[in-house]
Order: sequence, then structure tokens, then C-alpha cells
Amino acid sequence: MDAQNGETLDKKKILSYTAKKRAVIATAAVILSIVALCFVKTYVAVTFIAIPIIVAAAFVADKILIIVRPDIYGSDMLKRGRTPVIATCTVVAVFTAICLISGIVGYQIAMYTARNANVVDTFDNIDDAVDYLQTSGLSEKYTITVHMTTTGREEYKITADFSPKSGEYDLEDFSGFKDVEENEDKITVKLKAYTLEYNGEKIAYYVLNEKHLNAKIEIKEGVITVVDYGQAFGLVLGAAFGAAAQIAIIVVVYIAGIIAAIVPSEIYFEKLIRNEARRCDPQQE
Repeated sequence: MDAQNGETLDKKKILSYTAKKRAVIATAAVILSIVALCFVKTYVAVTFIAIPIIVAAAFVADKILIIVRPDIYGSDMLKRGRTPVIATCTVVAVFTAICLISGIVGYQIAMYTARNANVVDTFDNIDDAVDYLQTSGLSEKYTITVHMTTTGREEYKITADFSPKSGEYDLEDFSGFKDVEENEDKITVKLKAYTLEYNGEKIAYYVLNEKHLNAKIEIKEGVITVVDYGQAFGLVLGAAFGAAAQIAIIVVVYIAGIIAAIVPSEIYFEKLIRNEARRCDPQQE
């Protein structure tokens, strides 16, 4: 036993309380983290946000439960531990907040890009959208004859002939088309055609814009857009990888930062606790 300012401390009590405190906090943190991981497939954001908060909260709780128990550690522990606890907890809290905000904002931007990756352009009226898809950049070199038919189906195939205005045709001009047939004086290609209903009227159109041969018109909530799901795949994949990479980097930075903040504090408090326990050991007197 050791008396400090009228206090009577007990080594066994210090070590027992410290071990129980750590076990309870660690167990609670592990259980809460496992619960958060259960949402990783359905609500990945819940897991991403919850685990850093759990780690930070566990650290803060552990330190608070030291300095609020002068009956266990003595009033000197409060005096010596208050400043490092406040400083370290502030660093952990601020660093956790910065990493969370950076991760959430970056993830939302990446996902917004992915959701809108298929949108080529928006138009004020349906005629402009149709003209955009039916206009070919090859019209200066070729006379284009589209064999347009209507079937009533939402999507079907038609053909178009490209006759060179001068000279011979160049197959490289049609590299973007999948079905190309060579004739003596012209090229015949297959095009996608669509039928949609707009303002009670059925509109049939074809896609001749070689930059967006997989595009079509979509109208949602009155907004007319041309979407190309062919180009979206690469952009969505890129955005997904970008989001995953950004999260991975932030996680690594967070882990490294938390370790850098926590380890010195843990060493400091472990030394304080051991010193207090040794002072209370009658065998040391």
C-alpha cells in the first residue's frame, strides 16, 4: 500500500480494473464492428462510417475510464493524464472526422459519376434528340439512304446504304459498325431503330451517329436524354475502381494515423499505470 495525499491505493485493484476495463471495451468494440460488417453487402456506407467511429470511441472511452477513477489510480493520474488524454482524443476525433468526410464525399462523387456515366446529352425537345442520333459524320463523304421501316416494337434492326460521293468507299470509315456488307459501289450496314411514345404520339427513329451506335432516347420525369449504355460500362467500372481505390487509400491512411496517435498514448498510460501499481506494492517498500 502507498499513501498519496491521503489516498490509499491497491496494486491488485489497479491491475484488475485495468484488465477488466480493456476487456469490456475491446469486447464491445469487436461486437459492434461485427454488427457493422453485417451491413457491408447491403449498406457498405454503414460499415465504412461505423468502424472508424467505433475505433475512435473505444479509445476515448478507455482513456476517460482511467482519469475518472481517482479512487483506483489516485488523483495524480488525473493530473498527469488529463492533458495527454485531451490532446490524443482530440487528434483521434479530428482525424476520424477528416477521413470519414473525405471518404464519404469522394465515394458520393464517384457514384454520381457512375450513375450518370451513360448520359450522352440532354435536349430541350424530342426532335433535337432524334436529329442528334440520326445525323452521321459520314454524310459529307457518302450519300446515305436509310431503309426505314416501322414494326411497332421498341427495338428492331434496319439497313442503310452508303454510296461514296466521289471515288471509292473506305472500309475504315465503317469500323464502328458491327454488320457491314460490301457491294460493288456502296456499303450496306445494319442500324438499330427504336419506337417510343411521347406526349401520346409514337415516334420511330434510327441510330446513325457512329460515335454512339448503342445509344437511344430516354425520357424520365420530362427530361429528354440520349443515353449510351455501351460507353457507360467502362465509365462505371472506372468509377467503381476509383471509389474502391480511394476508400482503400483512406483506410490505410486512417489506420496508419490512428496507430501513430494511439501507440505513444498507450505506452505513456501503460507506464503511468505500472508505476502507480509498483508504488502500491508493499514488496517494493
